[in-house]
Amino acid sequence: MRRFLSLLLTLSLTLALSPATLALTGGDTAIAQAQPAGGPSAPSWVEESDYLIFPGDPVYELENWGEIRKLRREAEDGASLPAEGRDWADGSPGKCYETALLRLKYAWNAADTAGITSLEVGQALLSAGKAFSAAESGWIDQNRGKDALAHRLAVEKYRAYLAYHPAYVDDWGRGIIPALDALSMPVEEFFDTPFMDRLSPEERTAVEQSVYDYWDFYLEQRNLISVYVDGAVLLMDTLPQVKDQRTMVPIRAVAEALGADVEWMEGSNQVIMTRAGKTVVMALDSTIAMVDGKPVKMDVAPYAEENRTYIPARYVAEFFGQTVSWDQNSRQVDIREDKTAWADTNIEAWAKPMGALLSLLSGGDPAAFGGWPRASHPNELGTALVEPIQLCRDILWEEWGVKGREELLAEVEAIRAGENSVLFLESARKVKDMTAAQARAYAKGNEVDKYMWPQTRSLWKKWGSEKGIAAWDLCRGAALAQWGYTAGYFTYDEAMGAVADFAGELTKTFSNWDEVYENMIDGYYWCAREDMTDMDTWESEFGVTYQAMRATMELNAIFDDGLFGAGVQNGN
Repeated sequence: MRRFLSLLLTLSLTLALSPATLALTGGDTAIAQAQPAGGPSAPSWVEESDYLIFPGDPVYELENWGEIRKLRREAEDGASLPAEGRDWADGSPGKCYETALLRLKYAWNAADTAGITSLEVGQALLSAGKAFSAAESGWIDQNRGKDALAHRLAVEKYRAYLAYHPAYVDDWGRGIIPALDALSMPVEEFFDTPFMDRLSPEERTAVEQSVYDYWDFYLEQRNLISVYVDGAVLLMDTLPQVKDQRTMVPIRAVAEALGADVEWMEGSNQVIMTRAGKTVVMALDSTIAMVDGKPVKMDVAPYAEENRTYIPARYVAEFFGQTVSWDQNSRQVDIREDKTAWADTNIEAWAKPMGALLSLLSGGDPAAFGGWPRASHPNELGTALVEPIQLCRDILWEEWGVKGREELLAEVEAIRAGENSVLFLESARKVKDMTAAQARAYAKGNEVDKYMWPQTRSLWKKWGSEKGIAAWDLCRGAALAQWGYTAGYFTYDEAMGAVADFAGELTKTFSNWDEVYENMIDGYYWCAREDMTDMDTWESEFGVTYQAMRATMELNAIFDDGLFGAGVQNGN
């Protein structure tokens, strides 16, 4: 099972300038109402126009700002870089930034006494770079992304590192260019800063060449477009393109990621896409698409290039009930299922636990609606590609004999009618009052019937006619509906509607998930005609797997018994 747990960590560069610096409270203190009179201002050795301010940062609280001003005065009086804490910087982004500015002043102080190329100057510049880096990472973490302030910090960081030593960074172009591009800062301006006199002409030329050499590659990568389906990157063998301000994608990449079947009609230059009962036809160089036989005008036409057919991502996604958004900054197309109609329901909360066991035993994610994310993705080991749509189709065919939409519709209807439950009740009525002699005569030497008649009678006594093996039908139906969605046989609305029906029936008979799963597991083994004479339900493979899910905090959360009290809320 894939787990999508991510934790953004800031750089652990935790240090202080001096014992006095420890008085600064950093990010743990609530923001005080009182601020420095007139607001924070640049130290004397920094141009006011170059000074950065971090909105709401605790460094500007009166007590903390007073400590900063004290340290500034000491720096102006010629203080040196303290031995303690020079290799790290801690606290809020604003505090780390002020720490970096102080270290730049310490570098100037060292240059005044020992010369600009002295070891002391280099140590102070390296220390300043680390403080700028801590401020940058802290701000990105706090701001949940890079903005102009983060890029400015990156520039100051690399300036300090370069002045320290031109070999400190392996690839200056790769490091510097993203910030220069975001700030529209010329390369020459990057070098227009103090301490660059520490570089020899040859060293500066080498760094400049690294920057210029990386520009072409960077611009090419910057202009690349990525497509995401349900938050997962869509893997494509051909890159998307932009035509007439529309993102054009290779047809099979997006259509098949949504579960559509794609057919190319050579004679008419048409592309036919079918998904969940809907048919979309597009023709090369035509802005008219036929959606279930009705013409729809598009503002850009499909076209062919290098043996690939490109179609507008927005239209093909929206024709199949998806929402599409475009992020200009990241050049990212985000395609997601349109779940608006079900936003105020709890059907997905029912769907996941009902299908969890079967999804897990089939290699899927029990906590995901549909069993898998729809886009293809590497497996946990990164050794192979998981194709969820084909995988679900294979499971439906190999395990359930379902090979397409019509067969899935028929199977779901049969489950709604309680096909296995009816069969169980008919069998139970035949054997529940049999004597041993009658049972032997009934079995007539059939080895399976010899253990099935007492097993059937035992389940009848355990569950009665009201429950029977209903949970097996209902949970199986919920799983098949979800797999049908991922496979492209059902729309999201159809899958959710089926789950709502099955969950509604579940609440009429059962009161918690342990009871549901005990009944479901009993029902499975009865339908499989496996001998459970000497085995408890929870000792079976299904029983052990269910208990393992309940023992996992992440998965246990989906088995919310409160759903039985809340009932099925389908928005109607």
